[in-house]
Amino acid sequence: MTKFQEALIITGIVVIAAVLRLWGIASVPAALQYDEAVNGLTAVRILSGEHPGLLTLKDGREPIHFYLVSASIAVLGRTPGALRLPFVTGSIGLVVVVWMLARELFGSKVGWMTALLCAVTVWPVYLGRYGTRSVFFALLAALALFLVVRAWRLQAIVLWIAAGLLFGVLHYTYPVNFFVLPACILIIVGASLHRNVVLRKNGLGIAVMISVIILVALPMWIYRSASLTQSFARPQHLAVFYAGQGFMDFINTIAAQTVLVFRMFFLRGDTNPLHNIPGRPVFDAAMTLPLLLGVAVLAMLRYRRRGLFILTWTAVFLLPTFLSKGAPHFLRAVGILPVLFIFPALGLMYSHNWLRNVINLVVANILVGGLMAASVVVTVRDLLLRDFLHESYVFQAYNGPETSLGLQINRRMGAGWTGKNLMAKTIPEDGFGHIWVDPSVWDGNPYAQFLVPGQLDAIPGLHTLVEGADLSYDAGVIFVHPQNTGLWLERIPSVEKPSVEPGPWFYEAAGDVVYRLYDIVSW
Repeated sequence: MTKFQEALIITGIVVIAAVLRLWGIASVPAALQYDEAVNGLTAVRILSGEHPGLLTLKDGREPIHFYLVSASIAVLGRTPGALRLPFVTGSIGLVVVVWMLARELFGSKVGWMTALLCAVTVWPVYLGRYGTRSVFFALLAALALFLVVRAWRLQAIVLWIAAGLLFGVLHYTYPVNFFVLPACILIIVGASLHRNVVLRKNGLGIAVMISVIILVALPMWIYRSASLTQSFARPQHLAVFYAGQGFMDFINTIAAQTVLVFRMFFLRGDTNPLHNIPGRPVFDAAMTLPLLLGVAVLAMLRYRRRGLFILTWTAVFLLPTFLSKGAPHFLRAVGILPVLFIFPALGLMYSHNWLRNVINLVVANILVGGLMAASVVVTVRDLLLRDFLHESYVFQAYNGPETSLGLQINRRMGAGWTGKNLMAKTIPEDGFGHIWVDPSVWDGNPYAQFLVPGQLDAIPGLHTLVEGADLSYDAGVIFVHPQNTGLWLERIPSVEKPSVEPGPWFYEAAGDVVYRLYDIVSW
């Protein structure tokens, strides 16, 4: 097969990945999740000249993604699509890099199948559409692993340095970075158990890589050590194991977590609609047997060393979800994505070879190709044809009611994001009138603060609703807290009776709380 044909195949796979990830990216879900809104506000501050610390906010967020989002917002403006586009791009890039890694380890055929599975599996598709930082960990980890495998084969010190740089940078992406150095050390220890001439030849390169990891990660480690509460409060809160836990409870917890984590691959996955189609396993039925077969293939003598490499990485990066409450949690398990799709790809390749030898090539192509096609069809059905992204519970999970304030203001101004546009409209429409927003509605709403293309009183016609506000215009709109609606109705000197449109309701299932977020008073 020529290089042009190979390029054509991977290009086709990337196009499939892009279509699934970019479909409706500007408009669905038609809301902003809290983390997305906070990321956006931090990015806006970067564009204003501020620079976040190595860990920001109460849960200690690493900084790299803020800068990537700020670049997107600088071009496209304050829209959900602008927030999500860097992460979508990262998810598409992951397809390319896992292809590179799988091809380096097992050849072109496994590389293509690995890339196609990454392109069409719901987990990485949906992960890329969610504007949070975890996908960048998967992308950079996959690239670092590729460089390690290539450096091992070529014994190139430059590649070992590049791998160390990327592993170090991972410490600035997502909290599962705690497991990077232990994973690297375990893989090296596993390789050293066999008498290996190549290991000795790469000894200097490996030592350099570890040194570079430490040097690059050191500022983050120092920063974390200076703010231990910020760094470890959330992991401690989420941990399923705890101090003083009884022995039997400890054993039962291990057993329960093991079942929950391993069944996520083919029985029941993450139930959070922000991470997954609730309950959908990682792989559909068509990929269950190839997945199990791929794991078995790695136990064969010819694959054992490569299998040890992949299985060690997988085991280490299953720990973040294994150790935490609410398992399985697809964001915390994101570290396995660089190698995950190699397992079913190996199973498919082994099946194809066996069928070709036992029956014939045509049957092998039909059966293996049919399994791959079935997986594509199931993903398209579940994600797009069944309109998952428009489901009401997805809208609620993405804080749709709270987001509606910014959307309502923008639509009345004819500026910013108005529901479907990827690029924000920067100039409000002439004569949109006057809009007042109650501070008790605005101040606690990061969604509106991000989406509205300016602060209250910074845009002509957009005002803060304060005591003494001049409401004597012929037309106007007030977004007011429901408890203040009656008060402001009395202060509108309009000859016509103002209309009151109830705003959306807020539901907090955990606390059984229901209340209206705001009212819209217009005249």
